[in-house]
Parts: sequence; structure tokens; C-alpha cells
Amino acid sequence: MATLTYSTVSGLKREQYDQIAAVLIDKLKATPGFVSHYAWESESGINVVEIWDSAEQHDDWFDNNVRPHLPVEVTPHKHELINAVTA
Repeated sequence: MATLTYSTVSGLKREQYDQIAAVLIDKLKATPGFVSHYAWESESGINVVEIWDSAEQHDDWFDNNVRPHLPVEVTPHKHELINAVTA
């Protein structure tokens, strides 16, 4: 079942996010199970929401590609989607 993940990387600045994204975005788009990625800056840091075909695919990607680049420990929240509508 499709999974929505949500993370806040506390203290991460936009410039840091942009550097990490520059390294990972093309690889992310080619990763099996990836559907979409959204990020925005808030007072707390950088917030990221992603949609994946499965939680396992997300976890494999996150643990092997994203986690090594983060300055703080992050545990994404995961929610199984009951519906998804796209254009």
C-alpha cells in the first residue's frame, strides 16, 4: 500500500538542504517505489513529505542514501494511504 512519510530535520537550513538535494534528487527519481517529494523551510528546520509505493522502499532509500547526509538523527513518521488522487 502507498505510504506517506513526513520528517522534520531540526536546525537544517535551506542551503544545507539544497546541497543534499543536489546530490540525491536524480537518484531519488530513479529509485523503484518513489512517487513524489515535497520540502519546505519552517522555523524548526526543513520539513519533507514523500509518497512511496511502500514503507519498505522508503526505509531502504532513507537509511542508505539520506540518513548519512543529515546532521541530526531523524525518524520519519509513516502513514499508510487509503486513497491517492493525482492529475
